[in-house]
Formats: sequence, C-alpha cells, structure tokens
Amino acid sequence: MGNENTKFANQVPDTDTIAHKLYLSDFLREPVICSAIHALQLPSGSRGLDAGCGIGSHTLLLAEAVAPDGHVTGIDLSLELLGHARETANRSSLSEHVSFQQGDVSKLPFDDDTFDWVWSSDCVGYPVGESLPLLRELA
Repeated sequence: MGNENTKFANQVPDTDTIAHKLYLSDFLREPVICSAIHALQLPSGSRGLDAGCGIGSHTLLLAEAVAPDGHVTGIDLSLELLGHARETANRSSLSEHVSFQQGDVSKLPFDDDTFDWVWSSDCVGYPVGESLPLLRELA
C-alpha cells in the first residue's frame, strides 16, 4: 500500500509544470477568452476580480479591457502560481493595472462592493455540488 502512495506522489506535477501547462492552455484558448471578455463590454476604468486567477493570463487580458484607468485583482490559493502571475505581470505594460493576492474564493478577503464585476474561469463550479455557495460569495 505504501508503495502505491509513493508511486502516486511521484506522478503529481510540480508547480512549474502546472504553470507551464496553464500557459500553453491559455495561449491556445486566448482568442476565445478575448472574445468572451470583449462580449462582456467591461466599463473602462472599472474594478474587477479574477477569482482563481492561477498564473494571471486572464487577469492581464481583463486589465487590458478596462484600461487605461481600470484595475483587476487576481486571487488564488496557490502562492506558487501567484508568483508566476506577478512575474508575468511585471514583464507586461499592464503591471500597474493588476495586483495579486492569496485568498480563498469561498471566503473572499474583501469588503462587499469592492469590485464592479467578477470573472472566474476554470475555478468556480468544481466540484459541481459546491457551485452555488461560491457563486453567492462572489456575488
């Protein structure tokens, strides 16, 4: 039994591998994500939350949509993924329009009405039975 647990633990990818796979996935999905963001018609200058931001790819796309005066905060449980998000943001022209912090989507560390809108992709809805409380928290 102990051997099986060790075998499984060796198959769990490290954070850098996960971040790279997220980057590749986001790169492939970027045209669709950009279309979705465009369809939302986010107000220029608005404040948004990217709940479950991961490596921050969508956070930057959202910040571009609300530029030049808007701001997007990305929140994620993983400090390691947030590190990747900060590095990517610091290399972009949008670094002043985004911020990242660790937090749990089910217990947001923000006052009500802090944001004008919320975006969450690949985060809220898993597992399905827990979606409603998460959506209430985001609302």
